[in-house]
Amino acid sequence: MIGSINGSCKIVNPLYADDTLATINAWKELGAVIKKESNHLRIRGFYGSPCPRGHSINVRESGTLLRFILPIIALAKGSFKVLGERTLLGRSNRTIVEALKSWNISIAGTGKDHKLPIKLEGKGEIRGGKTYVSGEQSSQTISSLLIVAPFAKEDTTIIVKDKLVSRPYVDVTIDVLQQVGIQVKKESYKKFYIRRGQRFKTQKKFIVHGDYSSAAFLIAAASLLPSDVTITDLVDDKQGDKKIIDILKKMGAKINRVDNAVNVKGPFELKGINIDCGDTPDLVPILAVLGCFAKGKTRIYNISHLAHKESNRITTPAGELMKLGADISTTKNSIIVKQSCLKPGHVSARGDHRIAMALVIAGLRIGDVRIEGIECISKSYPDFFKDIKSLGVKF
Repeated sequence: MIGSINGSCKIVNPLYADDTLATINAWKELGAVIKKESNHLRIRGFYGSPCPRGHSINVRESGTLLRFILPIIALAKGSFKVLGERTLLGRSNRTIVEALKSWNISIAGTGKDHKLPIKLEGKGEIRGGKTYVSGEQSSQTISSLLIVAPFAKEDTTIIVKDKLVSRPYVDVTIDVLQQVGIQVKKESYKKFYIRRGQRFKTQKKFIVHGDYSSAAFLIAAASLLPSDVTITDLVDDKQGDKKIIDILKKMGAKINRVDNAVNVKGPFELKGINIDCGDTPDLVPILAVLGCFAKGKTRIYNISHLAHKESNRITTPAGELMKLGADISTTKNSIIVKQSCLKPGHVSARGDHRIAMALVIAGLRIGDVRIEGIECISKSYPDFFKDIKSLGVKF
């Protein structure tokens, strides 16, 4: 939306969830022309020169949108305030704010963690140059800087000063940038180099393929229940959460891939394993559920950064599953689940869409589970219940 000198781009098969609708609205506020046409979006961008309609932008509850839009707003001229809602109001934005400050951008949030609202003075340009970024909590700051770097006045070098989590999301960012002619040099996820002045090339069409993060819940459900399920349009791309297939295979599931379709004929007798989720944080809630039904012990580790998501995704799924009788414990960096005899009960989604969906899958296996706050699923997967019902499930 920030690139494309001439013409417009068509995005085929877009997702209309709460977060993506917030994104569409925010980019319209910055001057992009976005029109919905049957199964696609038609977009004309502003090529690095936003023309905001007003002086405030609400990113709703989307942390991804917040991190991606802040450096773009800095390309506009004027004083701006970025607002948010619900769980996003309590989350730290220190990493992205400090990175932008290192580029001499005047930006500040509330308190030492720079929580929303955030105020920003746009100068119509960004300096770029060398910046040191923490990758311990999220990879999104790095992705946001990579996207805006071609518009910087100086060549950009991004140095990761600690470890980088969720690395596949950076790979997805680099892959999309390469599709539009932007080259990124990467050195072992520790250093990224982007030359200034690179020109975004008009891409006539982008196709949005299936999302493994959402498909993971369907694949898990099919592995736990009598089923014969085929999920289409799951291409073998750079999405990190495609790892759900390998994880379930190691746990004992038989999952077949034919071209871009995945077939599951459950149920399976699962066994507990050790799972490193440093690069796949969105899988943790559903893996905790799978661990309850797997023989032995399942250890999900390298997940300390999950304490800073929509909820604390270490303690929250554990706490809710305990209400159903799960034998589960946590550390600052792991969840340990033993095979459990779960029983009907009353739990809460705790405002977290992935925990909500994970609890639904647990409920399908147990039966008679009441989940409060289930409407938050629309944040990322508004068709979740329609797709689950297609498996023959009744609610």
